[in-house]
Amino acid sequence: MEPGTSITTWQQAFEEYRIPTTRAIEKQLKSTAARDKEKLRTLVGGSYRELLATSESIVVLDSMTKVTEEHLSTMGHNCRPPIQNLATKSPETKHLVLAELRLLQRCCATVATTLRAQRILLCSQILVVARLLLKSLGEHQLPANSLDLLRNKVSLLRRQLLRQVDAKLISPLSQVSQLVEALCSYCLVTSVSSDDALGHLHQLRLDKMRRTLSNASTHGNTIHEALRYQLISLQTFKALVGRPLVEAMTNLQKRPILTDQALRNLETLDLDRTISVISSDIQSFVPYFKRSALSPKDIQAKLETWSEEASRVLVAALDAYLRDLENTVLVLNLRKDLYTILLPSYFSTLGSSNMHNQMRNVLSKKLQSICLGQVKQLKDITSSLTEGVGEHPKIKSLWDGDITQAGANTRGSRAIKQVKSRHTGHHTSLAKATRSLEKWVSSIKITEFSFTELSKTSWRDLMEEPDEEDEQESIELSKQLGMTDAENHVGFLQESLREGLSTYETSIVEAATRLSSGSSDIEKAVALIRSIRMSIATLQDAFPKHMAFEKIHEIIPRLHEIVAGEVVRRLSQMSERRGKSAVSKQESLPEDMPSPKTFSTLRRLCEVMFDIGGTDIWSTSGVAKVKNQVQARVFDAEHKAAYVMNEFDEAYLRAALNVAGNPSDDTSHLAGPQTQAAQDYWGRTKLLFGLLS
Repeated sequence: MEPGTSITTWQQAFEEYRIPTTRAIEKQLKSTAARDKEKLRTLVGGSYRELLATSESIVVLDSMTKVTEEHLSTMGHNCRPPIQNLATKSPETKHLVLAELRLLQRCCATVATTLRAQRILLCSQILVVARLLLKSLGEHQLPANSLDLLRNKVSLLRRQLLRQVDAKLISPLSQVSQLVEALCSYCLVTSVSSDDALGHLHQLRLDKMRRTLSNASTHGNTIHEALRYQLISLQTFKALVGRPLVEAMTNLQKRPILTDQALRNLETLDLDRTISVISSDIQSFVPYFKRSALSPKDIQAKLETWSEEASRVLVAALDAYLRDLENTVLVLNLRKDLYTILLPSYFSTLGSSNMHNQMRNVLSKKLQSICLGQVKQLKDITSSLTEGVGEHPKIKSLWDGDITQAGANTRGSRAIKQVKSRHTGHHTSLAKATRSLEKWVSSIKITEFSFTELSKTSWRDLMEEPDEEDEQESIELSKQLGMTDAENHVGFLQESLREGLSTYETSIVEAATRLSSGSSDIEKAVALIRSIRMSIATLQDAFPKHMAFEKIHEIIPRLHEIVAGEVVRRLSQMSERRGKSAVSKQESLPEDMPSPKTFSTLRRLCEVMFDIGGTDIWSTSGVAKVKNQVQARVFDAEHKAAYVMNEFDEAYLRAALNVAGNPSDDTSHLAGPQTQAAQDYWGRTKLLFGLLS
């Protein structure tokens, strides 16, 4: 910055200079400020030494003045004129009692008036006078009932005043001057020291926080208000331990209470007429406050102790409130709100680091608990997926008249519903579990996204501008609240997710293993295949990097074998029980066409497959398992006659049951000109057997 140039605002610096120049100006200003601070420190030190020398001179002069005054007083006493017998007599006891009684009554009436005006310091001074009057009147013979009545009235007014003092001390809206006045009033009325008054203030505010946080479990905003109250209280305590309170109490001890101009101006007291009659002890009474000089370390230790206790109360309430929250977004919003309140006064508030650490620990534990709870939900969903199913309801065909002939105004909703129902195997529990799984995946994605967004929040902009010695702490704090916490939460979620997916895979494999080890409940096997198909696709699409589900892919063929074995068993029961007697004569069959027996075999096979697994479980590998086992049964020499009548039937069945890409199922080993014809005929008719095509 050029000499003679003045910059009044930071906007002016950014408008007139480039960023590098502005930074250089900032460094120059900081160095100038540091240099000026050192000069000021030197100047203040020199002035302080001069002030000490001056004060010593004043003390010496004061002692000399006192000696001179005593000498002059002695001379005046020796030179006084003869004493005349006209000196005023002290007031009679009767007049003194009446004056004090009248003043006491006026004190009670005045206190009631000033309490309504909330002039608490003036009220406390009047109550001190009333207490002195009661003590003085108690030494005289007065009617006990009258004195007790006045004493009770003074006690009642004292309690009302203390309630007003406590209300002023508790209120976060009270200014420092109002708090100083309230503390002085408390000291006057209760005759305690300034340290005891500050301790009373600390306890009042701590109790206020406890009462406020008692309903924190039902009101989330209470946590915000309590944190604000704690920060305001710490700032207030810091301001009170300095000069304001000491100066105010010193001023109260400089002169007698009844010489205070504020009391003399109260017409309701009428002090001008009664002050000369009352006891001299009351007239000259000066309040005394016990003082104890605390070092800055002791003061800081007291404030830190209060801050720690308040933080424990706040964190306990926060923990209780978080127990009812199971939504990551709500917890993170609460976290942001709390730090939005804390950070603007972070470096100027004692104990802010302790507050930050305690809140961060509680919030982190809750977020981890929510992550674990979300991952555990997958276990419940897996249980519903692996549960056994009851009997399937009778389902109408998609080509049923009630569906195909529905009016156009239905917009195909019934047909769409039927298609979706068939896709889930007409299983309400499976459909519900699938919806739960999709909802669970969505919640995990939302949680992960919310954690990632933490690193995008500009915490440094919310933070109080630090001093040079606090700059590094501000950088670390900003990084901790943003990048560090985001990485920790995302890492914990991913680790928990991997464990949850591993548990899911283990549960599926165990359920499949129990079935493949000899279970005769085919419906459970079908339901398990259906559950795997519906769930694994959703999980692999959502979390492709977490699990490969190799064990599940290995167990699926074993489930297909169980289902294929049931298909063969039912097909053989339907076909072989008819025996050879039901076979049509071969001479009546058209040329190059399969016999009704063979055609019926394929039709029954499709019906059995549909009855067992509907249309949704028959994947390519599942159909291949069925074809292989059916081939082994159909072309077995012992049972072959129940399925085929001639060479064309055999070629046609081999073409229908051929597994693509499997050389062992190739029909090229069959001799005869009808083999190609059978394959061509299968190509024309395979759409009649949808599950096999």
